[in-house]
Amino acid sequence: MNWEALSAIATAFTGLVIMFTVIVGMQQARVALQQINETHRATQLDGMMRIFEKFDDERFIRARQYINTELAARMAQPDFEDYLRATPATEYPWMAALGTLERMGVFVKMGLLEGEPFYYHWGNMIIGTTRRLRPFIDLQRKLQDNPYLWKDTEWMAADCETFVRRLIAEDPRNRPSTGEIFTLDAFETGSR
Repeated sequence: MNWEALSAIATAFTGLVIMFTVIVGMQQARVALQQINETHRATQLDGMMRIFEKFDDERFIRARQYINTELAARMAQPDFEDYLRATPATEYPWMAALGTLERMGVFVKMGLLEGEPFYYHWGNMIIGTTRRLRPFIDLQRKLQDNPYLWKDTEWMAADCETFVRRLIAEDPRNRPSTGEIFTLDAFETGSR
């Protein structure tokens, strides 16, 4: 046998081994990516379930009820600023809701949780509650001279609004009460 033919066979064999190695490597990379995606989904689901537990907690529900029905009237009382100064924040009747929304905002903003699944299910609550808290947030920032208070709640509500606007545009529906197309303005007057 001649050396050139043997060299050609060896080169072809080496090429086949390299091609096989690349194919196996690509398949292993695909499997690894699938495992990473499944781990990510499992982590997201676990995080969502933990936040949903917070949303279902009686303290959170009571705090939201207070925000929805009593906070505006309480803020209108002349002693409200004195109340804020004299009362530990942990004792505010609305703090369980605001604190949970702030933590959730941090998790979403930092990429530890994806916002869209929450927004899809809880968009009405997030937007409506944050809008009702807006006067308190503004006042507390003023009283504490800190523009960063509740920044992640605010950020999350804005991100949620962007998502809900897109959702409403993709799937417009009429409000049962008026027959008009539902908009974000409905959160001002809609269900709590």
